[in-house]
Amino acid sequence: MDNGRPAFETLAFLDYELMPAARRLLRGGQPVALGGRAFDLLVLLASHAGEVVAKRTLMQGVWPDTVVEDINLRAQVRNLRRLLGGGADCPHLVNLAGEGYCLAVPVRRLASVCGDA
Repeated sequence: MDNGRPAFETLAFLDYELMPAARRLLRGGQPVALGGRAFDLLVLLASHAGEVVAKRTLMQGVWPDTVVEDINLRAQVRNLRRLLGGGADCPHLVNLAGEGYCLAVPVRRLASVCGDA
């Protein structure tokens, strides 16, 4: 059934390729190990790159139907900052106090539709 959406989408940024449907992250073509919560957080942020995503939205997206503390979100953000190469001072993942987080890099959406071969 064709719903008009791409069968496969890759979010490309910096030297990463993020494939949400396949739950894969590549850096320079090589697989990158990333925990499930950090992966889900990265998908949310990359899907809304350049936008501030509210902490509540992130927490609901990463921990659906679960009540968690802010520290859980901060721990996953810390993991992503290490991954993106900046530690606490990572310029690619910005915290806007009282508002949320923003992936501050350009993200390209690469898509292919089944049957294009």
